[in-house]
Amino acid sequence: MQPVSVLSPRFESNRLKALCTALGAGFLATSALAQLQLPGALGQPAPAGTVAPLAEAPKEKPKPPILRAPSEDAIVGRTLLRNGTTGTLVIERAGKDLRVQKLALTGDQISKPNEHCRVEVSGTPLSLTSEGKPAGLSRYKLALEICSFSFDVLEGAVLASNGGKTCEFKAADCQVDPAGLWGPRPAEFGPERIKAFERERIHAENTVRADFRALLAAAGKDKQQTKALASEQAGFSSEREEKCRAYAAEDVHGFCALRFTEARAIALGARLAGVEEGKPNSPKPRKPKPVPQAAAPGTE
Repeated sequence: MQPVSVLSPRFESNRLKALCTALGAGFLATSALAQLQLPGALGQPAPAGTVAPLAEAPKEKPKPPILRAPSEDAIVGRTLLRNGTTGTLVIERAGKDLRVQKLALTGDQISKPNEHCRVEVSGTPLSLTSEGKPAGLSRYKLALEICSFSFDVLEGAVLASNGGKTCEFKAADCQVDPAGLWGPRPAEFGPERIKAFERERIHAENTVRADFRALLAAAGKDKQQTKALASEQAGFSSEREEKCRAYAAEDVHGFCALRFTEARAIALGARLAGVEEGKPNSPKPRKPKPVPQAAAPGTE
């Protein structure tokens, strides 16, 4: 029969303390490991000496990029030609105002539609009237008696519009259309600048798509507004193709497509800002329904 050892109460107490210490250390190690494996840190251990955060802060929804409208300085003193080839438009400053220093318009003869003609507009300088920024771009109107038109200021160019009308200078037997993009001659664009145009155009197109998606999201379940936005976007693509095919050597430099796309991006950005600020196009708040009043005693 083997002898039975009897441990003293003091020894049993020390062994119990050691066991508790070991269990506590194991729990702390397990807890630290669990922290390192919280959502957002799986597969990416924290660097030595650091502890992963308990949870990642919710990320804000990224806002669409914004293109800034160019200032009038982008066109002052430059010689601009319609579609880069015909006519002449030179704008100068007069204090805080702008005015047309020189204007020449080209078109077809009224008596011989296939023959080109040119009209040098007299009476310059001609005053310009600011019409604000209805599409996010600075707009000016030339109140010419025979041929009034407006234009939006772009970077080194203007986009002119006259409501689809042509102007007849009968004394000069000339019919002209000032609408379109007035910009530099293609000869002014070197290889490096053309490469820059391509990069800028990609950025502008990405901005248009981002703003368009944001406007669609703001429209929500409004099918009529969604349809109108989609139709407008498709119309922009076709209008750009139609307008820019007339710009000289457009297939080489893409200057017109760039400026046209930037104008669209700035217009969408301005509209989107209006939606976010609760301006037109934002959903109108619903009026609360009237609360029925209780009938007076004895009237039922």
